[in-house]
Amino acid sequence: MKRYHVPYILIGFLCIGLLAVVLSNCRPDDLKDISLGAPPKASFQIIGGGDQNTITLVNTTPPVGKYGSVSIPYWTVEETQQTAEGDSAHFRFTFAGTYTIKLLVVAHGGIDSAEQKVTINQNDTTACQNSVLGFIAGCTSKTWQFAPEAYAYKVGPNPDDGSWWGNPASDVTGARVCDFNDTYTFYFDANGTFVYDNKGDFYTEDYLGRANWSCDVNADLPPAQQPWASGTFRYQVIEGTGVAKKGQLKVIGLGAHIGLAKVTNQGETKTAPVVNTITYDILDMYHDPAGFDVLKLGINDSQDPNNPVWWTYTLRSY
Repeated sequence: MKRYHVPYILIGFLCIGLLAVVLSNCRPDDLKDISLGAPPKASFQIIGGGDQNTITLVNTTPPVGKYGSVSIPYWTVEETQQTAEGDSAHFRFTFAGTYTIKLLVVAHGGIDSAEQKVTINQNDTTACQNSVLGFIAGCTSKTWQFAPEAYAYKVGPNPDDGSWWGNPASDVTGARVCDFNDTYTFYFDANGTFVYDNKGDFYTEDYLGRANWSCDVNADLPPAQQPWASGTFRYQVIEGTGVAKKGQLKVIGLGAHIGLAKVTNQGETKTAPVVNTITYDILDMYHDPAGFDVLKLGINDSQDPNNPVWWTYTLRSY
């Protein structure tokens, strides 16, 4: 099934608006034919690729219809979820591989799409130095743990807000020590390898294992909850998106998560993992003068747009 990251409602309004403009400039004779005309025939050109890690996309869709309707182009890279809008677009690829470029065009007469593949022959050796991906995964791999401090886990109605609850500092070596010893390792590779290691234990809260608000061992997880234990998954960094426009971090695979296993983009799931991806907004990332990097992630697990529930996690890498 084709998937496009396109605001279809907006497209509908644009089509209506374009029709209104055409009608407002019609002479009486023109009103004899107010059909929208033929749909566009999407086409585009790819410049670059091969030994280059960048490509330029050029919309070559011809104008259609009596009034020479111009198409509105939307671009998507299927494998990386990069998106753009406009008659030309530029994309950079970090890793060698073959990527699917999709163009969706909208005009008076309707919608059409086209796709092409482009091959990148080599990795971008500079990408780990000044990118979101490089900050998270380093140039080979990078391991993160929850910051050993109060409010490393917190929840409130806004991102980076702990007004409802935050862990006390005593949890670091006390009640939640089995959470604070977990490691999250991201590898700088084309597969986007993500390894979660819970060190053989977990904090039960009221839904994991014995559900008795204490540390427990993996053997006490029922079979349906075993995917929430240690495992190897995948991840993806989506730049320029998220509530803070600093990017998003998506973990991929049944059971993949950061922080609380129950918290997902589709609400809380306590019985067993049911989603294959969870996307976290990058709220902040910086190097602390004390000698470690800080990554702050947020996720809204509310399904009510008027009542958001934002969990914020603060991690460190040494």
